[in-house]
Amino acid sequence: MDHRQLAFLCALARERHFGRAAKTCHVTQPTLSARLRQLEEELATPLIRRGHRFEGFTAEGERVLGHARRILGEFEALRGDLASSAPLVGRLTLGVIPTALNALTELLPPLRAAHPGLVLRVRELATPMLAQGLEDGDLDLAIGYLDAPAMAGFAHRPLFDEYPALVASPAHFAVPEAPQWAQLAEYPLCLLTPDMHQRHLLERRVAGQGLMLTPALETDATAALGEWLLAGLGVSVLPEQFVRRRWLPDGEGAPGLVARRLPGEGDRVGMLWPQRTPRGRRLQAVLDLWQAVSGAT
Repeated sequence: MDHRQLAFLCALARERHFGRAAKTCHVTQPTLSARLRQLEEELATPLIRRGHRFEGFTAEGERVLGHARRILGEFEALRGDLASSAPLVGRLTLGVIPTALNALTELLPPLRAAHPGLVLRVRELATPMLAQGLEDGDLDLAIGYLDAPAMAGFAHRPLFDEYPALVASPAHFAVPEAPQWAQLAEYPLCLLTPDMHQRHLLERRVAGQGLMLTPALETDATAALGEWLLAGLGVSVLPEQFVRRRWLPDGEGAPGLVARRLPGEGDRVGMLWPQRTPRGRRLQAVLDLWQAVSGAT
């Protein structure tokens, strides 16, 4: 058994297809299939359910897959720790909640300057998918809500706090300088869908005020939500800094959006990774650099 066989197994779990798994591993499909059969022979147990195509893993295969992910994680950490102090290279896969994507415009430049050989693959994912990606080993690191139930059990470091704001186009709605939660009832509401954690936070806040939300429009796409607000289809509640980074007026006549903070505490956003993952040099360097840039404690 060698680490390449384990990498082939993990690739098959990600791709759910022999041909695509082989392509991501830069080998032919017959080579990948032969090495996986060799692994089954060495372990003296079937790992993969095969028909005309990949049909899944056996119970034993799922157990081996869990061990494979841990072994490969430790192997990558070992390679990083043995590397010199030269700039980092390789690929880091990062999952980010939609409202934190724009924060990367502040976090990426210092990382690129310090480690130009490091390739960062960024995936926009809702909170449950972030947790799944970290658990399955598809993500090296995530940026998400630290208090989300799905994120319980992951190691974390804080980055910044998000504060709720009433968001609207000033060309269509008059928004008070210091809005109150009860004033949401005065506007047509365009909100994120109930399956998104940002909506869960909003529902929890209004329930604490004894209020109920009756949205006119819902979407799971922040880009679409912004377009609706710019078109004057309603107002929304979104993180203040997210709106300021993305849709503030540009000073050249563009209508933009206004974001007026609502009462209440912020929601902590931070970096998350599996507790079982050793902090290799690559992960440790990114954690330290981004925490320094964000100024979080």
